[in-house]
Amino acid sequence: MNLNGMIADLKRMSDRELRELAAEYGVALSPEEVKKLRPLLDEVSFSFLWAGVPEPFIRKVEAVIGPERTRQIMEQYL
Repeated sequence: MNLNGMIADLKRMSDRELRELAAEYGVALSPEEVKKLRPLLDEVSFSFLWAGVPEPFIRKVEAVIGPERTRQIMEQYL
């Protein structure tokens, strides 16, 4: 599956489904966090694969889930 297809699939998921998917990867998200993170799906780009995740995007995630959890996720999955 390509990145655009994966993002489209994530957008179609309910908040509950997104929380369950995140939990499968060891990431606990509250319903409020999912609602706040969902708009960031529109900002994900292929460039993240080559250039890394840009600092402004990381800061937006940190604003929702905090710097420590963001750091842990970045270290584990990126």
